Amino acid sequence: MDTRPRSLPVKTAADSVPALASIPAPNISPSTYLSSPNRVSWDVVEQLALDRFQDWIIGFCQVNFDLELGQAMDFVFPPMKLSETDSKNICFSAFPDTNVFGVGDTVFHFRMRSQLLQEERFHNEGHEYLYGFVFFRQKKDPLLRRGYFQKSLVLLTVYPFYGLFSRIIALLGPLLYDIGRPMLEAACHNIASWGVPVPGQTLELPFLGTVVHAEIPLIHKPQLLESSSFNMETMDPENQILASVVNEALYNQFHEIIGDMWLCWELVLLGEPIVVMSQSPATCSETVTALIDMISPVPYCGDFRPYFTIQDSDFQTYVNKNRIPSAVILGVTNPFFDRALEHWPHHLRIGHSRINKKGQTEKGQQRSSQLLSRFYSPSLLEFSQGLTSKRKRVVSRDHKLIKSIAIAVAKGARPPHILNNTLRRYFIDLTEKFMVPFNRYFTTLIPVHITLSSSKQPPRLKPFKQDDFMKSLQEHGPQVQFKSTFGNSDWLDFYRQFLKCGNFATWLQWRTTEAQKELQRKYLEVLCDTDLNQWMSGKHEVELVDLLLRVKEELKIGDEEVSPADPGESVGSRKCHLTDKQRDKLEKQSDVLVSGLPSDLRATLSL
Repeated sequence: MDTRPRSLPVKTAADSVPALASIPAPNISPSTYLSSPNRVSWDVVEQLALDRFQDWIIGFCQVNFDLELGQAMDFVFPPMKLSETDSKNICFSAFPDTNVFGVGDTVFHFRMRSQLLQEERFHNEGHEYLYGFVFFRQKKDPLLRRGYFQKSLVLLTVYPFYGLFSRIIALLGPLLYDIGRPMLEAACHNIASWGVPVPGQTLELPFLGTVVHAEIPLIHKPQLLESSSFNMETMDPENQILASVVNEALYNQFHEIIGDMWLCWELVLLGEPIVVMSQSPATCSETVTALIDMISPVPYCGDFRPYFTIQDSDFQTYVNKNRIPSAVILGVTNPFFDRALEHWPHHLRIGHSRINKKGQTEKGQQRSSQLLSRFYSPSLLEFSQGLTSKRKRVVSRDHKLIKSIAIAVAKGARPPHILNNTLRRYFIDLTEKFMVPFNRYFTTLIPVHITLSSSKQPPRLKPFKQDDFMKSLQEHGPQVQFKSTFGNSDWLDFYRQFLKCGNFATWLQWRTTEAQKELQRKYLEVLCDTDLNQWMSGKHEVELVDLLLRVKEELKIGDEEVSPADPGESVGSRKCHLTDKQRDKLEKQSDVLVSGLPSDLRATLSL
């Protein structure tokens, strides 16, 4: 039996919604906002304020379940034209795709392709996917024909700040539906006051009477509490947030099936297709995000959908009996997928649905059997967790870690956010150990000495040769502990499989780009600081001209306009821009080189 909600046409009503308001306070509490006499219409606020708002968030939209229309978009703010495909994907992704949902609130997130990102302002920044963070409320309402109030507030953004935006939508949603539209207006004004998200910085973000401290991630740099600005022993996990990390997600979803985590790590690392099945969009979305995070700092190469529905425009792409995609992780709740994706090799069934009883504090919303039985049928509570896979695990489990987590859970000695960090740190360390042979070999590809030469180009990396890498691997061995029942051929095969998967290609491209930029930086230093009067002694005119052209090329490149910083990038990954000091040095070096050329050659070159 198909348990999906009724698939009715999606209605977009953004154009008919009145403009939201903003107010001139930096941090607005609900009581302050409702009593403020200085409210002004957002449409008269400078465009700069809207630009600052969209430094973080594209906009908000509200989705309502209408008995006649189905999922209908009540409004989009700021007003923008969404394609019919985008509107449908957002609407259906904003509601639990299951028939076991009870009364209460839930927060989850999704990821989707979007035609909106083809617009120049987003396309130029290289964004390919839109992220949606959802606050969904369902409650009984006898005044409605269906007998239930069912609405979702969706935060749309291009940034995968799972921890930060999950917290923001969890704060805003209840206030919007308990107090009304002024709370959304206040939230938008707060966000417009945040400034630009700066990679690596911890920012104080005022929001609806609360100050959220968020550390913004660097690209390919996993966020851990040990390396953050927060004190692990005294931190408030609700308001001191690692922006890219869903608080407690890995621990919450895996502590009951911790033994499956090592095989899950292998599957994600090798880019295997995985379907994550749960009865809750919160559970499946947290699980998918946690799986991707397990292989940090290796960038995941494939497509992942924290919450995927049968109405998604990519449904036919992935639900194809004749083809199993590679490097895809889907989080689903509709039992239809159990049959539709039965040909996939790896199924992870996990967790219980989480619905928060209205008015309950977050700390009181732990998944206890008493709370679950209040909202769910006995069949839901019998949901069988665990990983079913056609692959045999080759990496050894760490029984010491398993035991320590079990003891901590039994004694309640450590809070969930600390245990979550412990698990994340372990698998991040495991990934880094796995990559040691790659990093060791890669260093041999980098030129050791950088000097001036007659070459018109700075030094380049040597090519990565897989045969040479495998020889290095066999010579030095792995850092990861593989199962003792497997011989050398098995762990070597594991590395060979990784060499063939997209994650290796993505890692190599990123590593090569970063290394080449570092070479470029060092070469620029050599160009700036070398004593050219001494270097030119005994050099042929052709060598001087070649170097002169290179210096002028660096000046030209350095003067090119550099686009604004992308919060998804590290400072080191951006295009190098000359400082005033470097420009002055290069111009002086150019003059020195010109002075060393014969006058007739200078005339020929128009110097």
